Amino acid sequence: MYELYVRDQYFNRVAAIQDFQSFDAIIRFNTPGTWVLELPTNSEAAKELVKKKSGIVVYKDGKPFISGPVTGRNRKWSGGVDKLTVNGYDDMILLQRNLAMPGYSGFPFSYRDYDVKTGKAETVMKAYLNANIGANASSERKVEITTQADTGLGYSVTGRARFHTLLEMFTSLALVGGDLGFRIIQKNNALEFQVYQPTDKSKTAVFSPLQGNLLEFEYLTEDPEANYTIVGGGGEGKDRIILEKGDSTSISNYGRIETFLDRRDTSDIAELTQSMDEELSSKSEKMSLSITPIDTEMLAFGTDYNVGDVISVILPDVNDATNFEKITDVVREIKISLNQDGVLVVPTVGTPDATSKKTSGIFARLKKFHDRISHLERR
Repeated sequence: MYELYVRDQYFNRVAAIQDFQSFDAIIRFNTPGTWVLELPTNSEAAKELVKKKSGIVVYKDGKPFISGPVTGRNRKWSGGVDKLTVNGYDDMILLQRNLAMPGYSGFPFSYRDYDVKTGKAETVMKAYLNANIGANASSERKVEITTQADTGLGYSVTGRARFHTLLEMFTSLALVGGDLGFRIIQKNNALEFQVYQPTDKSKTAVFSPLQGNLLEFEYLTEDPEANYTIVGGGGEGKDRIILEKGDSTSISNYGRIETFLDRRDTSDIAELTQSMDEELSSKSEKMSLSITPIDTEMLAFGTDYNVGDVISVILPDVNDATNFEKITDVVREIKISLNQDGVLVVPTVGTPDATSKKTSGIFARLKKFHDRISHLERR
């Protein structure tokens, strides 16, 4: 059961959304989700949604499902029908809208070179959040957001903040810190930032045409962009620190594909090694599998699996229908549609960025270009 509400700028629920025509949402792993809502313009909910800084809160079976600000409003009148369409992001958009500052060095408010933090991935991420928009932020940047109690998840990492978005920082730290997940959830009248280890449900959340719980699937694979990286650290010419690292399994499967990574901002070997690990992971072979499951009493979305969980999908082998391929990975995305016909749920599992490569190639290429020059721009 889904319940939809309008919230005001103070995160108070001010109206129930009951007579909507449709609601579509995409919840993503470690990336801001999006949503679209259509409803009559003369409804009480619509009157609240057109106000500045309004947003929505959606519950599934009494638990927070998605919440976030309204960023677009479109009113259309045709044939006597007055309809309002509003859209927005989930609250993870806060991480895209705010920067990880290098920190002030004193009057007249010049900035330090970097804000460097080292520790367990969860601890470092929460420290950056508190310093920039949380409890320790300056008054003009502070948001009503808290952090869940720190349990020290992940490997030891080093962050080097200099005008990156918080989303860039956290995506990188979560990846090299042990493939952690992070999210923002509204609790009562405030937001909470959480870091978690994806739950392995691959033995209980299993989908297959043979089990009768899989209606359709779409399977995408892409060769790696690189599997051998050379990183250049601090120094010039022959005095520059150069390190190399490759993925032997990927090289055996696809041949050697080289890339160069510019990290002249640091000479720290641990940081340079961390950068190579991230580069190899982000440019590895990609897999994206979208499935349309059928909820059963034994396996249902929101109860038995969710975004960030590890699930399994068993598919007939493309070369031999009598054999089967088992794909086990994180649920990267959940698409959900609510309308008069009922509820449609479409999960996507796969490697990071696989879905964006499938649907938004130009944006992926722009991101790669941005990443290559980012260390130079921020010096």
